[in-house]
Amino acid sequence: MARVPTTLPWRLAGRIGRESAAEREPLLRWLEGLFARVFPGATGAEHAQWARAHLAMLAQEMVDAMAFQRLGCRGGPAVDLQGAEHAKSLVRQGKGFILVLNHYDRLLTAPVALARAGVATNVLTMPVLDNPELQVAQRNFLLRKIQGYTAVTGGTWHTTSDGLRPVHESLRAGQGWVILADAWRPEFGRLRDHPFLGGRLSLPTGIERLAQSTGVPLLHAVTCSRTPDNLQVRVEPLPESPRQAIDTVVQRLDQDVRSRPWAWWQWGLWDQMWQQQAPELQAEPKPGDTHDQD
Repeated sequence: MARVPTTLPWRLAGRIGRESAAEREPLLRWLEGLFARVFPGATGAEHAQWARAHLAMLAQEMVDAMAFQRLGCRGGPAVDLQGAEHAKSLVRQGKGFILVLNHYDRLLTAPVALARAGVATNVLTMPVLDNPELQVAQRNFLLRKIQGYTAVTGGTWHTTSDGLRPVHESLRAGQGWVILADAWRPEFGRLRDHPFLGGRLSLPTGIERLAQSTGVPLLHAVTCSRTPDNLQVRVEPLPESPRQAIDTVVQRLDQDVRSRPWAWWQWGLWDQMWQQQAPELQAEPKPGDTHDQD
């Protein structure tokens, strides 16, 4: 469908969906139940709307993955990039940097938009070829996605199973790397808890350790889909301290998820990543009580 040379694929993707009809209804009911647990103050209609919007967003991202070359270009979604000067300044100074993303909304729009602005980045991901949890079709899709992504962003792809020495050397040599802060796997050993939606979110410390050892600055980017074919990207500087920088990233994620719960990808890992606080410390998250990204 992504081969259709207009924005129609993105507008249809949410209706068609990634799932079969038999899979879709149980998944919607499961998401509604999870949203009801996490956001009990919202209505059932809101929970249902968020569930539908979540699946639509993931389907639209699959179209992105097959048409990265059209993001921000004719025949693709419009992209409003703000804050590119923060990355451009580091490039002019010859400084390497880490662009921190979260699994939020159409997340890879940010590095694609930066590439259009002249800022190339590499990407560090979880293993794909040697990941036993991936089926053949999933692996083939991800490999094609990565190929299209790196062709547009002008960088290389590296996985955590390949060792991090090349990443260290590349950062010290002045290159940029895209890394996701809220990646999670059960085998991760170095985790740190962050306040999140009235509880604690356990996230890996890899980014802050990498930044600490290489001395590179961190930037943060967030994408907000105004419509399926109209996206806003904001690139923001982060504190010099890597630990404080990641704290800031997670605080922003907390605000963004409260504002637009459907846009976070990681709900399927909620019970593994999140723990409830003691009752006297817990505060119910309230959707819509933060700034409006739009």
